[in-house]
Amino acid sequence: MNMPFVEIVGAGPGAEDLITVRGLRALQQADLVVYAGSLVAPALLRHCRPDCLCRDSASMDLAEQVAVMSEAALAGKRVVRLHTGDPALYGAIDEQIRGLAKRGITVRITPGVSSVFAAAAALGCELTGPETAQSVILTRTPGRTPMPAGEQAAAFARTGATLAFFLSTGKVADLMAELQDAGGLAPDTPAAAVYRASWPDEQVVRGTVADLARKVEEAGFRRQSLILVGRALAASATVSRLYDGSFSHGYRNSLPDEAFLGTCALYAASPAGLAQARTLAAALAQGDAPAPVIFAACPADDQQPAPQPVADMAAALADALPRFDAHIILGTPRQVLPLLPAATGDAAVICCAESGRHAVCLLDGPDHAGDRLTRRVARITGGLAITGPTEAEKENDTPAAVSPAATTASAVPSSPHGEVLVVGLGSGDPAQLTPEVDAALRRCDTVAGYSKYVDFIRDRIHGKRLIETGMKGEVERCRDALAAAAAGATVCMVCSGDPGILAMAGLLFELRAREQAFRDLPIRVLPGITAASTAAAALGAPLQNGFSLVSLSDLLVPADEVRRNLRAVAQSALPVTLYNPAGRKRRRLLAEALDIFREARGGDILCAFVRHAGRPEETRWIGRLADLPADDVDMSTLVLIGSARTVTDRGALFEARGYAEKYLDKDAPASTADGR
Repeated sequence: MNMPFVEIVGAGPGAEDLITVRGLRALQQADLVVYAGSLVAPALLRHCRPDCLCRDSASMDLAEQVAVMSEAALAGKRVVRLHTGDPALYGAIDEQIRGLAKRGITVRITPGVSSVFAAAAALGCELTGPETAQSVILTRTPGRTPMPAGEQAAAFARTGATLAFFLSTGKVADLMAELQDAGGLAPDTPAAAVYRASWPDEQVVRGTVADLARKVEEAGFRRQSLILVGRALAASATVSRLYDGSFSHGYRNSLPDEAFLGTCALYAASPAGLAQARTLAAALAQGDAPAPVIFAACPADDQQPAPQPVADMAAALADALPRFDAHIILGTPRQVLPLLPAATGDAAVICCAESGRHAVCLLDGPDHAGDRLTRRVARITGGLAITGPTEAEKENDTPAAVSPAATTASAVPSSPHGEVLVVGLGSGDPAQLTPEVDAALRRCDTVAGYSKYVDFIRDRIHGKRLIETGMKGEVERCRDALAAAAAGATVCMVCSGDPGILAMAGLLFELRAREQAFRDLPIRVLPGITAASTAAAALGAPLQNGFSLVSLSDLLVPADEVRRNLRAVAQSALPVTLYNPAGRKRRRLLAEALDIFREARGGDILCAFVRHAGRPEETRWIGRLADLPADDVDMSTLVLIGSARTVTDRGALFEARGYAEKYLDKDAPASTADGR
């Protein structure tokens, strides 16, 4: 039995012919259409069947709308909720989706053309332009629905982006004043109002932020108008590079370092690889280049170009090696390297990930043809090219300005076979980089890391190849780094804090142990200042007698194991540092940890936390465990639970080391320090 569903359809900005083909088809098949009153062109409803029931939602509240749609959907009818523009913008669809879900009804969404684009069409302009604005902000002014903190029009104006204001015509005078007074826009900044964009009665008013309010008032616009503001609205003499003859991309490339006009074969062992091979073949066949040939060891389909089927990829490669100048094999280095025969001749061989994330030159061929083609492939896929240095880089290999850290360069020797250096950045503040890590970052040619950590050092690594991924991209990032090293690169894998503590060093060693292609790669770990040390320094000296370190993240370690660790260390006499204490949704283990320590050590034990330790925005808190404000703890926080020796005095938190009892005069005046 099919699940009942409601299709939410964007009707477009108003014109009957600006609804999408999919949206029109939904109307033609509907048994019930609930439409957004006068905001939807009546002509669209003529496309419904004669027996289709059309209901105007203007007089219906949310409960009535959900009830009407639910009754029809549960009766097996096709229901369309027709919204103006695109339903994702100010469409109030979230509450409809939740209300329908409570009744067991799913939702499908068909996007529509937003009025912001119809307004731009009416103005005959582009909303983004080179050197004027490369961003567009869609927003509104506050009304009965207030604006969240930080989303004021003035703040958006200061970005220089093109601004599009929905639902704001009635406050245009106040808006223009705010954009100038608090937003800093010059009085001559172009502005426009478009009334009922794309409707037969569409009207356009052009002006500046200084006079638009007056012009809108004179035109009599009261509602259903969209306001646009920004330099991009005015004609500009600046020309985009997109179609410039010197601008290269995957399908038009005139760069000498990416030139390749030889014959080429591509090899795919899976449907994903075949799809990527077809993309590469289409791009590489541009201009005078011969069309590449695709060999595929996966089931055929009816798409073009049709591949030549092969049963044995290694045999096909060995047979084709002398017949083509270059060979692009879709897969990982671990999959590709065993396919290469002992004798490869002069052919260039490239390994390209099926995802396109990286292309590795395995065999360069004559005159660095492999390196050039690798860079060309990476430009087509949008991935990372892993090659030797370009000729331009060799010619411009002038030494950088020498810093004190550069004197330690001999401590980071390069390997002719490539290597991975796993480096700790500490808190990310430049002052926390060790000279050894600074030297490594200067000497390497490729930098890998979590994007937010790469941001810490981006100004230091200009011109170096980057391997960046977001959260949960750790395995892919480490594999790419190892693949780059396998191709001869010196790779710095950057980690926050120390790379051997809850970071990437262990994963890199694990992958090397598991995957044959990486077995002989050297991996070296260059230590950094871990968050516990940085936070302890901010507090005083709370870790004098040793400490335990526990991560509260259960993303990789089972929660029950985390709980066992907490109970074990809570029974010790050592202070405990809690890493990864809580995220926005992951707070349960922090609450449990605090309960465990309160039970084991009492609520009067001293504790502390430091947020953004070692960074300019660093903050700290010191107090009793019973008073710890857990709601202020997040992933940028390190929590420290003290021991029986922990003391606080004059804002510092420290542990008594034991010297006083053993060596100091026992008749000395007693300390006023507050100890628990």
